[in-house]
Amino acid sequence: MKAIVCTICILGLAAGAVAAEQEIMPLSELRIGMTGVGKTIVAGEEITEFAAEILGVIDQPGEEGDFIVVRVSGAAIGRAGGIAQGMSGSPIYVDGKLIGALSRAATWSKELMPVGLVTPIEPMLAVLEAADAASSSAAAEALLDAPVLLSVASPLGLAFSSGIPGAIVSAPLAAPVLCSGLSARATASLMGTGAIDRPGGLFGDYVTLWSAATEPLRMSGLTRFGLSLSPLAAAPSATYGDPQGFVPGGSMGIALATGDVTIGALGTVTYRDGDLLLGFGHPFLSNGSSQFPLTAVQIFETMKAYDASFKLGSLGRSLGTVLEDRVAAVAARVGSQPPMVALTVAAALEDSPESPERTFSVALVQESRLLPELLFAAGVATIDEALGRIGQGTVEVTFTLDGDGMPRPVTRRDVFLSAVDIAAYPPWQLAEIAAYFEYNPFVDPGLHTISMTLSLTQEVRAIQISHLELDQLIYAPGDTVHYSLELQTYRGERRFAEGDFQIPTDLYTDTISVRAYGGPRLRTAGELPRKISSIEDMIDLVEALPSYDVLTVELFALDLLAPYAEAWVGIDAIEVPLDGYVVYDHSEVVAYLFEQE
Repeated sequence: MKAIVCTICILGLAAGAVAAEQEIMPLSELRIGMTGVGKTIVAGEEITEFAAEILGVIDQPGEEGDFIVVRVSGAAIGRAGGIAQGMSGSPIYVDGKLIGALSRAATWSKELMPVGLVTPIEPMLAVLEAADAASSSAAAEALLDAPVLLSVASPLGLAFSSGIPGAIVSAPLAAPVLCSGLSARATASLMGTGAIDRPGGLFGDYVTLWSAATEPLRMSGLTRFGLSLSPLAAAPSATYGDPQGFVPGGSMGIALATGDVTIGALGTVTYRDGDLLLGFGHPFLSNGSSQFPLTAVQIFETMKAYDASFKLGSLGRSLGTVLEDRVAAVAARVGSQPPMVALTVAAALEDSPESPERTFSVALVQESRLLPELLFAAGVATIDEALGRIGQGTVEVTFTLDGDGMPRPVTRRDVFLSAVDIAAYPPWQLAEIAAYFEYNPFVDPGLHTISMTLSLTQEVRAIQISHLELDQLIYAPGDTVHYSLELQTYRGERRFAEGDFQIPTDLYTDTISVRAYGGPRLRTAGELPRKISSIEDMIDLVEALPSYDVLTVELFALDLLAPYAEAWVGIDAIEVPLDGYVVYDHSEVVAYLFEQE
């Protein structure tokens, strides 16, 4: 049966939008036994062809659940060891007409003519239209109200109905993540497969850093997006790439970080029309409307592997912007560059003043879900490189963050120590701060500049609260409470501190306590979080929270009217800086309050 000739014009693009010359063959015209060709790069810059035979058509309600089942063969498939990671997006043609993009495969299959799934071109063209209309995010979202796609390996590598309305189960052809410039454990942490202990809760919860609409920071790595790490990755080239190199069957890259650290993935271009591109045939992160760098890709070879063959390559320079990351495809525009977050991390060793300062300069994508993960990995990598080891130490750090929606930059200083692994603490707190502002309920912060400056030493600069004592255990309203503290530095001398609190004359309670602790503390049962009503309040909060080298002595009173068994409320506090010594342990003394007759 002769195929009906269709063009992108059937999508109803507005005047002045993209006009296509490539003919397409719709899903309804495909028949079992039809043969065609696919295009991809196996090595170098040469686009090679392979044969494709249609075995079946999966036509579900709507378009997002549709697939074309094909068997592929030829020298390119043989050299690649089957359908390889990085081939996703490879265009498939029947009678010279584009039918879709190779997107899924039975990765365990090592047949000479393996089976794969092709995403039909129709839903991919909807993604292209959304990218063309990207200036109106509402219009783009309306175009792409798609059902869920479940990515689960099937025994035969074929798609089949899951029994869930609007869902398809298939074996996806993943886009392997390429990482360069990160230490091995920083890379593993980025993917969520590493053994770095992530501290969490470095701010305590005396003042909540999250609104009721958000969850605490729980970073689990890029594997939660269905991504896998490429077994091999070459160093990127900042000069490699030509905008004219984005052609059907050629390679395309998506970057999450560029500069001294490069993180991204590669796939294949399915279709180009003017400065607009379609590729992958499946989502990258399922991010929806996006602002990711579109990069050139240099392919060195396609590596055969038993579990999944993959393309060995590197990302080149940024040549445009990925605007849509959807179930059916990713779409990009060549030329325009996305906004990025300029991250600088500088680390110096106090123990070796002659050693050069280590500095990372990295551009990160402006994506709230990804920014904490990227900041943590880059921070760990910098500290690992500066120290040249993994282990104990003390670090003094200063963070600065600024953005288009910020009334002023936010700056915070803190000090951390660890007897096991000092590298985790500063980048985790930076990730917490960035997430705090990214998910604030007031304004889009538009973060564009983040810096972290570290001063590291192998010395454990710790000071322990060893004893707290009050001058008496019974007071009356209006009395003065005098406290004495004994402190012990780590393998060093003892120190002493003392001070006074004035008990309010109108305090209604029968029990008070004095507590000594370091850094932020947990909120008590009787306290409410500090009220935050603006982005300015948020900045003040982050800057005012005590650092871990601040000793705080605080007077509490038991609230007899609170609906809790023990509801302690802070009355007054004295903060004492301890010159870069991290305070650990805590101490408390309870006293009683009686009215004088």
